Amino acid sequence: MDQPWLTITLIMAAAMTAFGIWNLRIAQRQRRALARLGVRGIRTRGEVARGPRREGPTLHPPQVRYKAPPVDLPNAPADQTYRRTPLNHEQHPLHAGVPVVLRYDPRDPRRVVVVHQKDGRPANVSYSAGAHLAWGVSCVLLGLGMGAGAFW
Repeated sequence: MDQPWLTITLIMAAAMTAFGIWNLRIAQRQRRALARLGVRGIRTRGEVARGPRREGPTLHPPQVRYKAPPVDLPNAPADQTYRRTPLNHEQHPLHAGVPVVLRYDPRDPRRVVVVHQKDGRPANVSYSAGAHLAWGVSCVLLGLGMGAGAFW
């Protein structure tokens, strides 16, 4: 083989493009979670109050705890603590005590989706849809640029 750099460059270009497409698919899945909410929502922080659990044949989804304004209660305090199951609980491995970033519907704060979790363990890292979109676009462009540059 006269030019091994060409083969190596094309393999790296294909790998970068595949990694970028993988990140774009994750971002698309996370954006679908926000579409379940129906509105852009208000961003807040919370934590997983209870992880998923099984009682006999019934599987109970995880619950998150967060603060938001109360619904139609004019004499209530400014923030009320909610403990609800997120609309997209199947997309994230939610374990008790893990901090999460949420979005809730301002018209009904009881409707909530998990944007991403703030887990410090490297084996269980979940980024936001914007971060996955930025990584995906940059890796696809880099992969395509490397592939085109190999033949230049």
